[in-house]
Amino acid sequence: MDRRKVIKGMAAGIAGLPFIQAKASQPRISDYTSYFQSDVSSDEKFWKKFRKDFYDVPKDFINLENGYFGVQPLPVQKAYLKNIEQVNVNSSRYLRTTYREDYQSIVNGLAAFAGIELEEALITRNATEALNIAIQGLDWKSGDEVILSGQDYYSMIETFEMLEKQKGIIIKKIKLPLLPKSDQEIIDRYREAVSTKTRCILCTHIIHLTGQIMPIKKISDQFKPQGIDVIVDAAHSFAQIDYQLKDLGADFVGVNLHKWFGNPLGAGLLYVNKNRIKDLKPLYGDSGSEENDIMKLGHFGTLSVPTVLTIPEAQSFNETITIQTKEKRLRYLQNYWTSKAREIQNVIVTTPSEAKRSCAIASFKVEGKETKKVIDQLFEKTKVFTVIRYLPDQEVVRVTPNLYNLTEELDLLIDGLKSIA
Repeated sequence: MDRRKVIKGMAAGIAGLPFIQAKASQPRISDYTSYFQSDVSSDEKFWKKFRKDFYDVPKDFINLENGYFGVQPLPVQKAYLKNIEQVNVNSSRYLRTTYREDYQSIVNGLAAFAGIELEEALITRNATEALNIAIQGLDWKSGDEVILSGQDYYSMIETFEMLEKQKGIIIKKIKLPLLPKSDQEIIDRYREAVSTKTRCILCTHIIHLTGQIMPIKKISDQFKPQGIDVIVDAAHSFAQIDYQLKDLGADFVGVNLHKWFGNPLGAGLLYVNKNRIKDLKPLYGDSGSEENDIMKLGHFGTLSVPTVLTIPEAQSFNETITIQTKEKRLRYLQNYWTSKAREIQNVIVTTPSEAKRSCAIASFKVEGKETKKVIDQLFEKTKVFTVIRYLPDQEVVRVTPNLYNLTEELDLLIDGLKSIA
């Protein structure tokens, strides 16, 4: 069946919960469907109306720090609030009767969206939990080597550092190029660190510090035939760029649903290739599931039920816009400001300029200026809110616009940068 029809049907038909449907008086994302059949990436008039109809935007500052978590579109926010209300009213009766059926329907739809099979999908509380389940689920032996980079997410690095102390594994940390000339340059950094003891490579699909898109499929194809597991942190790439999880070629992928997917905080997704589920031991105690059942990895107690129930609404929003449209618009916004920033004296953009190597996220630094002061001065001068990020050898300012941001806001960022630099 057409995936969008499936998701819309789920959003409308979750048993006992018809409140997920938006009110007729509210603008509907489905009214915009025809617009997304053409390229609207640079149509500011269109996005200004889109923002007015579907986002509650702060009046006292400009949020260019959407990388932490995504602002929920209004239909998603309203569905979430209704879900909280209805779950509270119907309480345990709903959870003990029809919730299980609804949950399976939601997982089924999410798996279809992600391009994986139902038995390979597990809803978690976030990507950090998903990746911990995969990382700690492997049967580590003393002396096993893991390759990662200083640009991987610190929580995942700390997980391996914990295993280093507990299991005696060996961490090899490589230095990735900030502005690579080719995919091979990146792959070579991993290849140079590989030995006969290499058990696993941790890779971040879109690096949270700079927005660099890593060639995950090529990395998987290079090292999986050597018996090396590739574990992928896709927290930022999911629903930011157009791909499906199986396209990465890796057997273990962790995802956040509260970033670019736009769901409320408190939901993530773990993908495990169905042939590898048996190779993971549960992080949380479970003795009642079959060894090839992914649910053996999900025995971590009750999830936030309203958060889970809101997933179909967030999914429907993404399906209607299309991820292709999102990717084009987000890349357009990033290129809009970074192309101008590169022309400002003393401003160094630390994100690749080629389209295939970045999308929404980019970062920069100002030579001779303390990064914290740059952030503070930007906010004082323009009310633009950004965040400091720490690379292994330097500090940068990260800028992450989302669909509701406009080029006029990015112009203020550039004006502020010119003044500061």
